[in-house]
Amino acid sequence: MSEAHSPQVIVIGAGIAGLTAAHFLANARMSVKVLEASGRVGGRMTTDAVNGFLVDRGAQFLSSEYRLLLSLAAEFGLENKVRATSPWSAIVRNGKIRRMRADNPLYALTSGLLGMSACIKLGWRIWQLRQSLNSLALNDYSQWSSFDNESVSSWANRAVDSSVTEYLFEPMLHGFYFQEPEETSLSLSLTLLAFGFRRARALTLSGGIGTLPEAIASRLDVVFETPVVSIENGIDSVTITTGTSRLKADYVILAIPATEAQRLYSSGDALTGRLMATRYSATINIAVMTNHGFRLPGSLAAVYGLLIPRIERRRIVAIGIESNKNPDCAPQGQLLNIMLSDTASKSMMSMTDDAIVRTVVLEAEKFFPGLSAQIATTRIYRWEQAEPYSHIGRAKELLHYRKNGRSLDQRVLLAGDYMSMPFTEGAAESGKWAAEQICNAASNE
Repeated sequence: MSEAHSPQVIVIGAGIAGLTAAHFLANARMSVKVLEASGRVGGRMTTDAVNGFLVDRGAQFLSSEYRLLLSLAAEFGLENKVRATSPWSAIVRNGKIRRMRADNPLYALTSGLLGMSACIKLGWRIWQLRQSLNSLALNDYSQWSSFDNESVSSWANRAVDSSVTEYLFEPMLHGFYFQEPEETSLSLSLTLLAFGFRRARALTLSGGIGTLPEAIASRLDVVFETPVVSIENGIDSVTITTGTSRLKADYVILAIPATEAQRLYSSGDALTGRLMATRYSATINIAVMTNHGFRLPGSLAAVYGLLIPRIERRRIVAIGIESNKNPDCAPQGQLLNIMLSDTASKSMMSMTDDAIVRTVVLEAEKFFPGLSAQIATTRIYRWEQAEPYSHIGRAKELLHYRKNGRSLDQRVLLAGDYMSMPFTEGAAESGKWAAEQICNAASNE
């Protein structure tokens, strides 16, 4: 394909899905433009500098199993910025902090998080699933469609023990995705076990999680403050209407959250419509920056992430201790990223920042005594569309879309975290997949 005849592609959305798609299209020598409604790239994968602290606003970490994002980090010269976080996490049970390590499942037993019987049953189930846990891609949700027949709570309560639902799956699902095990497919939940089975390590970037999308965007044509009003899909082209212009493209990648995609684009295909109807959970992230004199309690020394099960919590579902993730984030004190449950977030979304801080810090004092008196500054991030729900059937629908999407819709392709795994690596993979479909179609024209 010659450069003179390369297809014109417009990517809508400069989150990690859209940027990854645009990057691979540009590498294929296609003419690509990215339209971004806001004034910055990264979407929910962004970092703010606040009074010397680095605050990851949405996405909190990477993984040693994030093969695509790590390859992009290396390609853009960020491999020396990749840092391993502390391997320690903790889950609360009966009011006590139970320290855990993902690379050593025995801590679930020795910490008292799970009983002997539950550990043995869970270990047996993991052994039975070992081939899938070891081989299926952790960034392509469609590969897990064979497990997409029941909720994780149904499976865990039946095949293992209800304590595994309440003290393992529920805190992880709500702490990472703000969703309950009764409404989450077993497909997604098994990927959490797969990360542990492969002894994956949590990673971060020393300059903040947002440095990767910023690096990718630096080599692309990104147009900011350009919200799209409508998308019209024609036989030979797609027309994009913004607030100030009408643009034509051979192909469009719609790399924005499902609810926004549904508002902009009407597809005649029922499957595409169902995918764009994917709902999202919500969270509020409260970044609490302390004075230099604040000290962590001994029970949380070296712990990066604290998860609080629904049996134990009121509003707070997870707390990230950022100095144990990346010391560069908090050079002069402590930075706590406090995340609220879906229900609490939806009820508190319209509250003032001060009211949210007062309410949440009082609850956090249970785990961080003296926190209120040592706060230097705070920052509130409201995420009404934090994570797409992984309801039963979404993995199967994605598999069908990927097998038949080219015949269903020739000019507009969907990308984003609802189009693969509901985390940054999955979003990036969906962007790469969409770019590959366009490259394949263009080579056949």
